Amino acid sequence: MADRHDVVSDPFTAQFIRMRAAKLCRRADFSPSDRADLEQGMHMHLLEKAHLFNPTRGNVEAFVTHLVKSWIRMELRFRGRSKRLGNLMTVSLERTFIDVDGQKEPLDHVIHPLDQQRRTSRLPPCPLDRIEVADAVRYAFGRLGPDEQELLVYVSEHGVAGAAREWSRRAKKKVSRRHIDARVARMRSRFEYSGLGCE
Repeated sequence: MADRHDVVSDPFTAQFIRMRAAKLCRRADFSPSDRADLEQGMHMHLLEKAHLFNPTRGNVEAFVTHLVKSWIRMELRFRGRSKRLGNLMTVSLERTFIDVDGQKEPLDHVIHPLDQQRRTSRLPPCPLDRIEVADAVRYAFGRLGPDEQELLVYVSEHGVAGAAREWSRRAKKKVSRRHIDARVARMRSRFEYSGLGCE
């Protein structure tokens, strides 16, 4: 069995946790100030479970991805349960007024645009998020073989049909679009391990 620090200190782990925390902070029920707490919670969960990692049964990326996603599901369930059990009430931003310099103003006039965007889950990614996504793409792309890299670039530039035609020409036999789709799907899982793609 690997030492728990091998899992927690792996470069992939920190990068994946940063990206998942940033993604959560774009949801309406989180804010950017929650990011450090979310990252710490994921790290603690990994430390508690790292002794279960068996390198003969899988790689660090798959293990970390599974544990972090399960922690996120638990955290979302916990927050949802807290909301249901708490004495929380819905407030209308248009019909709730507050005192601003002696005048009554509706909340939707004084709320910051970023808070509005976060409330509707439309908060744009910050520049640091873009850098982290670029790093994750480079990391995942570097883990592909030369043939896979070439295929992925070709698919992104010419589509699946164009890639199938090119690979048919190279192999001197018919290569179907379904075959190209299957190869891309296998590569996609590696990008998801790097924190890219949808939940």
